[in-house]
Amino acid sequence: MNTLDWIAKWADYTPTKIALSSFDTDEQYTYFEVHVYANRLIEKLLSLGLEEGDRIAVLAEHSIDYIVLFSACQRLGIILVPLNFRQVNSEINNLIKDCNPILFIYSKKQKQKRDALDLKVKHIYAFSELKEKYKMDFIPSKRSFRIKEDNPLFIFYTSGTTGKSKGVIYTNKMLFWNSLNTSMQLGITFRDATINTLPPYHTSGWNIFVTPLLHKGAKVGMLEKFDADKTLCLLELNKISLFMALPTMLQVMQKSTVFKEVKLQNLRYIISGGESVKPAIVSYWKSEKNINIRPGYGLTEAGPSITSLHHKMALLKPNSIGKPNFYLETKIINALGEKVKENELGELCIKGEVVTPGYWNDSVKTNKQIKNGWLLTGDFVYKDAEGYLYLRGRKNDMYISGGENIYPQEIELQLERYSEIKKAVVLSMDDEKWGQCGVAFITLKNKSCTLNEIKKFLNKTLTSYKHPKHIFILEEIPLTSLGKISRKKLTHYFNSLKINK
Repeated sequence: MNTLDWIAKWADYTPTKIALSSFDTDEQYTYFEVHVYANRLIEKLLSLGLEEGDRIAVLAEHSIDYIVLFSACQRLGIILVPLNFRQVNSEINNLIKDCNPILFIYSKKQKQKRDALDLKVKHIYAFSELKEKYKMDFIPSKRSFRIKEDNPLFIFYTSGTTGKSKGVIYTNKMLFWNSLNTSMQLGITFRDATINTLPPYHTSGWNIFVTPLLHKGAKVGMLEKFDADKTLCLLELNKISLFMALPTMLQVMQKSTVFKEVKLQNLRYIISGGESVKPAIVSYWKSEKNINIRPGYGLTEAGPSITSLHHKMALLKPNSIGKPNFYLETKIINALGEKVKENELGELCIKGEVVTPGYWNDSVKTNKQIKNGWLLTGDFVYKDAEGYLYLRGRKNDMYISGGENIYPQEIELQLERYSEIKKAVVLSMDDEKWGQCGVAFITLKNKSCTLNEIKKFLNKTLTSYKHPKHIFILEEIPLTSLGKISRKKLTHYFNSLKINK
């Protein structure tokens, strides 16, 4: 029995325990059924000639069949490459070319996109083809598997919200230590249950709750697409104890008519991150439902369970991302690589078994980001006197205007302190006079508010050289598929205005 094969162990220990449920198809699998189904898929993968280190690219929504495929790949040492089906065809073609898969698998909903792709892949299958033939056969395989901790398990392509996609290698070792970190900070046991609404092409769709709960022999429910009303009902009916929601998801759920009807008494924690979790959101869920929201921080290259803010401190330390989790080291450095002082801004660095070994096909990027075992995250943070961390934006977001270093998040915080502003995002753009300048995109609570009123407020609260050169009022801030702010779309919007002038 392999110590990293959690599915096999629970199939032996609690074979009739429900492991996976689909709220889209009403299917559910026990741990034993997942174990056998995975071994049946292995027979197919071997018949296609796949070997350790080969890649399988998948264009599909998250599902229980996807998780079974993950288990099969883990046992064989095959690398799973979840593709973002929201990307345009040219972007997906580039990712497929980069990872060079032996097998391409797609879902029924993605058939049209699959047909439009320039696929030069040896084997192509629909998920339904594999499922119909290989799901039911309850004769356990006699094969034995040795899962190697350093073997890559995933390649997650990420570019944040701008830039060329890069493939982050995610290993079995990272999977184990991330699960341990997550379980320790939240006290996860086999009694817990979650619903995953996050997509498979982000590490959060696998490693926030799915794999840690499978490690603990708990129950994972799958929902392909987030819907506030449906999610609230499912959380209530299934007595869910742990849930991951982005801040934008929490706000939509608050406004749902179902929110007032459900009690959610079994929900111990909601984990949130991706964007800053406003204290008002934390306070609202606590006062209305007595539910604790725990903000945290993570990234594809490490964890993603890196920091966590204890729920008792969520309102006492507003806007903090908490303290580092177990089994990892952190430090904050300046541009010279020196450790900064208390309350001094610097780049967060992470060291430990949760750090990626590097980027797929990109040793230059790997050597630039990982030095002497330390991952340079590119995120600016500072630490207060009590050891709590505060995120202040990306290193690449900082811009120099007229020789001054300016951090967009500082401007955003000031703008959002104005009572008439709902949301603010600040980006840097090229400027002929100053080199770079700030551009603010805002949404309003009161639509009668004017730009002159906003500028008068900034004159009182922010040094003049930090003022955005341009401020645009939008109906809404565009988001990515994961609910993060789409800086790419905002940049395109600004550039289109410049072209039209």
